[in-house]
Amino acid sequence: KIDQKTTKDLTLRQYSYKVFFDIFLSSMSKELINQFQEKGFVTFPSVLEVSEIEYYSQVIKEAIKERKQADLRKLSDKSLYEQSFTQCQNLWEDYLEVRKLTFHKKITKIAADLLGVKCLRLWHDQALVKESGARKTDVHHDKPYWPIRGNQTITAWIPLTKIDSTNGQLGFYSGSHKYLEEEFVDIFSGEVSDEDIKNIMAIRGNKPEYQDLALGDVSFHHGLVFHEAKENRSTGDRLVHTAIFFADGAVRDTSKSHFSLDRPGIEVGEVIASDVTPIAFPIKKLPNQPNTPIHESYKFFQELGLLPKN
Repeated sequence: KIDQKTTKDLTLRQYSYKVFFDIFLSSMSKELINQFQEKGFVTFPSVLEVSEIEYYSQVIKEAIKERKQADLRKLSDKSLYEQSFTQCQNLWEDYLEVRKLTFHKKITKIAADLLGVKCLRLWHDQALVKESGARKTDVHHDKPYWPIRGNQTITAWIPLTKIDSTNGQLGFYSGSHKYLEEEFVDIFSGEVSDEDIKNIMAIRGNKPEYQDLALGDVSFHHGLVFHEAKENRSTGDRLVHTAIFFADGAVRDTSKSHFSLDRPGIEVGEVIASDVTPIAFPIKKLPNQPNTPIHESYKFFQELGLLPKN
């Protein structure tokens, strides 16, 4: 189990490094912000200490083990989508220690600066586990899955292990976010073929740029940038924690179903603001666990460990 002294030490260290990190961020931010605007993705090196990554890796492994205890399927028994990765969403709700990573001030500060906004909300967080032997993640971009009006959305992709070409490396189609057109790619129903994506202008003639990531690096990508991930040919699981943020003040644009909006009853045209999508930057303290109950229609997904407990 997680040592309480380690928890306190890491919390104190996170805030004691704030002054140093602000200096680091100001010296690097212009170049990296420009890269994000031009390419739609960027890696910030050494955002977290290796000791932090080791700690959060242990925390999230324990959280996943508890969440997925009722799902005893082998990789080969899962759907093609699930063979790409295992998801555990809204971990911040159930686990205070995961909440500290999702709302980590360094990460949320970078996300806000990259989007050029003063205030961010959390859309949701999730652990993504690409098991040893898992298939590739098909090419797609995220924004069409989120009924949020506007394009000010960003994902922080936080690897809890080193990432290289053998274990599910992430690859981006540089500049594809500039097309500003949402293309729904159905990665949920089966393998995405060349025929499915041949008419997407944003990636035509483009090849993905793959990223090696060291422990402590954090990758950020725009909600409209197309990306994919390689299969995991290594002997270990690829463990990643992600947090998706959007600009405060955004509204729901369609009636397309989504847990983050349906749960608190946000209607089309209403501002997205609830305890399910709390302010992530700037904050003085961590948000509380949501009081908004989860409807019984989500019970199946709760039993699978995808969604949080009530």
